[in-house]
Amino acid sequence: MKFNWSFNHLGMMVTDRDEVLEYYQSIGLGVSVGPQPLQPFIAGEGEITFFRELDGDPVSHKYQTGGAHHFRDGQSQIGNCQLEIFPMKPGPGMFISRYLEKKGNGINHIAFNTTDIENDTQYFLDRGCDLVFNVTTNGKTIENYIDTRLHGDLMISLRPPADDWEKSWRKNNESHPLVNQWKFMGIGISVNDLESAASYYSDLGYEKLNNSIKRKEWKTICQEFSLGGIHFELMKSEEGSIYSESIKKRGEGVTEIIFEVSDIQKEIDRFKAKGTQILQVSDDDKIASIQSGLKGNILTRLVQKL
Repeated sequence: MKFNWSFNHLGMMVTDRDEVLEYYQSIGLGVSVGPQPLQPFIAGEGEITFFRELDGDPVSHKYQTGGAHHFRDGQSQIGNCQLEIFPMKPGPGMFISRYLEKKGNGINHIAFNTTDIENDTQYFLDRGCDLVFNVTTNGKTIENYIDTRLHGDLMISLRPPADDWEKSWRKNNESHPLVNQWKFMGIGISVNDLESAASYYSDLGYEKLNNSIKRKEWKTICQEFSLGGIHFELMKSEEGSIYSESIKKRGEGVTEIIFEVSDIQKEIDRFKAKGTQILQVSDDDKIASIQSGLKGNILTRLVQKL
């Protein structure tokens, strides 16, 4: 299947939103740009349906849309990537609370815009995935969460195409003078069984980009996929890898966000000046992993633009 999608945002669940937002800005990674707009901005009746537990009965509630909005999330603008940072209380309750209880802070979903949300959602349901979250306005779906956690512990969120309000909001955020001029490439996902994870992603229709490759300096074996123009790098870590501690502590999941930069040495020097640790640099000085995981549990990889 050809997914005609565009990247919308990465979703991070945390216990303390302001702590993470402040941390990212303090190390020169992301700029706090306020809450995400609720799409679309249409007056009427909204309804949210979600699973109270990861494998439980759904719960729904209705609300009025189009008026004043109250948001609990915050956004860190990292290059052209919007990182949604949403605070929740770990423990019983919504499935996201169970995620935090089990794993702690981290990225648990990636969101895309699609021109046919119903058809694309059904595509995944036909392949055994569950719909765990649905939002409607006036009976029309504006967001779905699809459970694709079997390998890599990452859900997909689908939304209709962005409206003019959202597009202008994004353009404003990216023009902020403190936002890095980086291009979001994708995510590194730690897995326990690379072969099984790769087979799962292939079965779901992700585009396989290569055969597994060994990244000697990073002590990983990797398999790359693409979905909606975003790279998904599945990584099996060896002992001593910069990712091995994360998978021991949190299990499978997103461990790194990846960006293309125009001058990698300049970026390395800038992070060093702020006291941020550079965890790994390739022998050819074209790739570097930055320690941005002291809050939020996600590292950052920079790749020199060709």
